[in-house]
Amino acid sequence: MRGAVFLVGFGLLAAQASAAESSYTKFDWETCRKTGAEDDVVTRRCNGPDGIAVDINSGADAAFVSFGAKGARGETQLGDFYFPKATVEWRRSGGKPLAAILRYDIGKAIGGPFRSALVVYKLEGTASSCIVAIVDGARPGANDRARTAADEAATKFTCGKDAPARL
Repeated sequence: MRGAVFLVGFGLLAAQASAAESSYTKFDWETCRKTGAEDDVVTRRCNGPDGIAVDINSGADAAFVSFGAKGARGETQLGDFYFPKATVEWRRSGGKPLAAILRYDIGKAIGGPFRSALVVYKLEGTASSCIVAIVDGARPGANDRARTAADEAATKFTCGKDAPARL
């Protein structure tokens, strides 16, 4: 009996050890290093954890964030007008970053009104990223749904092939 209790307890500890964890980075996008400008779009690069580049491409009507030295792969359009917030939630498993979650304001006109959305990115190491899911940020439980998408869907998602889920 004691052996069975030990095995069950060990199984619970192993499950907890492999569960994803969150860490957070707050960016002041305007202070990131400017890496390019074309027409009205300015590209800036920030330093994320574990050597992951964080790029923001911002123009008058939209700003989009991507992760990795090569940036985003696949679909990147979030709406007509969209602007990221400052805090990135990094989801890690076994100490390794596997996904990032970033809140955006999305609207049909540059002056709003805006709705909140949590965009879940799969991280392909330090190379690139892609959008796995776009979660309605106004619905109850939005943060939990985004974390579930990050932890479960990001590991199965194929960048450049699969379409992001809308949750």
